This record gives sequence, C-alpha cells and structure tokens, in this order.
Amino acid sequence: MTLRSFALLSVLLLLAAPSWLRAQDVNPDVYPAPLIRLIGVLEKVEKPQVATFPVLNVWLGDKPQVFRVARVESVIPAYPAEDHLREVSSLGLRLLAEDDLLAALQSPEMHDRPIVIEGWLRPSAGVLRVQSVKVAEESPGRP
Repeated sequence: MTLRSFALLSVLLLLAAPSWLRAQDVNPDVYPAPLIRLIGVLEKVEKPQVATFPVLNVWLGDKPQVFRVARVESVIPAYPAEDHLREVSSLGLRLLAEDDLLAALQSPEMHDRPIVIEGWLRPSAGVLRVQSVKVAEESPGRP
C-alpha cells in the first residue's frame, strides 16, 4: 500500500467514524409513554389546600377536589409514574377529559370510594389527560 492510498483511506475512515458513532447513540428524545393508572379516593373540597403527593389537588373544570392516591401504576413499566407525580406543583393537577368522562368524575358515585383513573400525565404542565375512569374493584380480603 502506498503512502498516498494509506492517507486517503485514513481520511475516509476519519470522516465516516462520527456517523458510525452517532448511529449507535440512543436518541435522548425517546421516552416511555406517560400513560398512568391512579387508584385512590376522590373527595370534594370547598377550597383547595396546599397538598403534596400522595394527596393531590385536582381540578375538574373550575371545581377543586382532592385525590388521595393509594397506588400508582405505569401502564408502560419503564415510565417512572410515581416520580413524575411528585413533580406536580402543590397547586394541583388539572384533569382534562371528554364531557362524558368529566361527568362521570363529577358524579356522586365516584366520590369517597376507591376509583381508577387512567390517563396521560404531563407533570410540568400540571395536566392529566383522562382516558378512562371506573370504580375500583374490591380485592378479596380487603374491606
């Protein structure tokens, strides 16, 4: 191999190396989906108080309520839902949903008893986009 072809090969390798390295990097913009499931009790309040996890101030429209979280589940296991819920401001979490889901959340049947709320969490925006809500199933051996 001549010195000239060796130099050309070296230049080509140096130019190609950064693209090979970048191709193997993990894209930092790819995160697990923030779909979470909250199990707890929704309570009506007259005026919201300062609250921190596991007690969350929640807003249904312009009506403040308190959600006492009993359990947090990540629908996608890699998403650290509980850690992100701790980032929610003490001002609370606004629950956004279709009209029928908001009506269900505001109904007396959903208050003062365990319920399950599933939705997409955006802690920095203080928003939970609710996609489903239901009364929690009682497990055997629990009152």
